[in-house]
Amino acid sequence: MAVALGAGVAACSSPHGLSGVPATPQPVSPFSGAAPAIPDAAAFGDGKIRHVVIVMQENRSFDNLFHGFPGADTVDYGYGHGTKYALKPWSMTNPWDIDHSHLQFLEDYDHGKNDGFEDELHGYAKSCADPENRPNCWLFWGAPHLATAYSYVPRAQIQPYWTMAREYGLADRTFESNNGPSYVSHQYMIAGESGNVDENPVFPTPSPAPPQPWGCDDPAGVYTWLLRYGSASGLPKPAGIEVTGPFPCFSYRTVAGPLDAAGISWAYYAPAIGANEGEVWSAFDAIWPVRFGPDWARNVRSPETTIFDDIRLNRLPSVAWVVPSLTNSDHAGSRSDTGPQWVGNIVNAIGESRYWKTTAIVVMWDDWGGWYDHVVPPQLPDPRNHVDEGLGFRVPALVISPYAKHGYVSHRRHEIASTLKLIERVFGLPAVGPADARADAFDDMFDFAAAPAPFRPIPVRLTPAYFIAQPRALQAPDDE
Repeated sequence: MAVALGAGVAACSSPHGLSGVPATPQPVSPFSGAAPAIPDAAAFGDGKIRHVVIVMQENRSFDNLFHGFPGADTVDYGYGHGTKYALKPWSMTNPWDIDHSHLQFLEDYDHGKNDGFEDELHGYAKSCADPENRPNCWLFWGAPHLATAYSYVPRAQIQPYWTMAREYGLADRTFESNNGPSYVSHQYMIAGESGNVDENPVFPTPSPAPPQPWGCDDPAGVYTWLLRYGSASGLPKPAGIEVTGPFPCFSYRTVAGPLDAAGISWAYYAPAIGANEGEVWSAFDAIWPVRFGPDWARNVRSPETTIFDDIRLNRLPSVAWVVPSLTNSDHAGSRSDTGPQWVGNIVNAIGESRYWKTTAIVVMWDDWGGWYDHVVPPQLPDPRNHVDEGLGFRVPALVISPYAKHGYVSHRRHEIASTLKLIERVFGLPAVGPADARADAFDDMFDFAAAPAPFRPIPVRLTPAYFIAQPRALQAPDDE
């Protein structure tokens, strides 16, 4: 039976953390900019949108997932340090994964040339001091890895995504808010920042067996990397240097606070990665006030398939984030291609329910996954430390709603934090972080003057029952 965590999952005797007690949250300064005035919610869509659902998938660049989509900016080839590579089809079921760390971003970006994708990082020269911050110390795989990143997913394998894009809106200028991996991106999704963390949390060596939560429930010894202004060697100072950071349990502001204060219902649907209460793959596990407050039991819901029951029983919250299990994530190396079916079923469940006429669904991918993308991402400094923490490479974004422009391809700049700005615009909330303060809310992708479009089901071959019955992987969808 699907239940909210804390009510139906075995609770651990004490949460993970230092010395077996709840980990002390790290004192990270909140967004120091002046809080913008609360916008008028009615001004965005005249109150026609009352539910926002964010479906966040894993690790695909725009060129990788929507190669050749009509009207979108894609290419058939890319460059790697002067070598031209034709983009080749690459199945989602392929067992290989490729690096998508912040350092890999710097290599791929290559000072704005976007030609480093052929060099995949796998380690550092042992003779180097501070190797993370010295590109001349980085070691790369050789052949046959050189052209792996220059790939795209065959359309037939992801047809539900293409159908959604043709029927509703597709954005080809959506970037990561950060320029690194998934943990950081998910923090920008709920907070518009990451406390300057730029990599996934680092587990002790040898790494413990799963589960490996990302946050306050991590075992002792886990630490983070922070990005600071400066240069050790070979990189401009705004690119920053990585310094050892704290345990990943923070107290910066997230949108949970304003939502709770305004009495707006929300839920974060996430897979369990273990049997204990905190072993859930939720971005809020890294936020002390949520993890150890009433929101955790009330609003963090697992398994992620609980959303189907909540829609069917007319209890969908006003704001929902939905993240997949590994099997349905689209993550390279998952050996599965059921992600498009998973997303299609969520869209169909909402579209065929009473919620359709009042809902905006945004489907996104949290980082580029190491896959080639030809568009050079703008680099924007964090207003507090002046380091270019983003933007990262393009990721696809779909806007699905009865008020979404039909068959529209947006060429305006959006980012991961645009999902957060959309929530804030719809419900009249202030920005909580620097990224959502600068982001748009996919404004150009809606037409609220038009009559609401009736829903047409997305053709899928699987059903909600398939996903509800799916064996639980108990493994994080992204652990690197």
